[in-house]
Amino acid sequence: MRLEGNVTIHAAREKVFDFLIDAESISACVPGLDTMEIIEPNKKFHAQAQVGLGTVKVKFDVDIEWVELDRPNRALMKGHGTAPGSAGDVTAEITLLDGPDGSTEINWWADVTIAGTIASLASRLMKPVSKKMTKTFFDCFAKQIET
Repeated sequence: MRLEGNVTIHAAREKVFDFLIDAESISACVPGLDTMEIIEPNKKFHAQAQVGLGTVKVKFDVDIEWVELDRPNRALMKGHGTAPGSAGDVTAEITLLDGPDGSTEINWWADVTIAGTIASLASRLMKPVSKKMTKTFFDCFAKQIET
């Protein structure tokens, strides 16, 4: 499943970039996040998160790594998660550009692959739930960084 979008944040690009790659800062905005363990600052993380797909709630253990960082322009991350009877992989990229009046334009995409029980039970719900979670994330992110 491919997700993509863009958002404008009213803050300088360097500030936006640093916030996005910092697990401690960003963890407050990740929907369903239970725990975040920093393995290597601004590089590797381990998280536990819950995702609700209709009546099915799934708890994932996820390993995340920023594999490319071009401060403050671009970042590429990869993640692998497991849940009982299921697994998922994500590759995501953010590109930051200077916007008007000191704002930052974030262009992003994510390729998500889910396999196993979850994929067969809740496949029709994955895209709308992912879109809702993404909106919640960026709304929180904007509120955190623009204040």
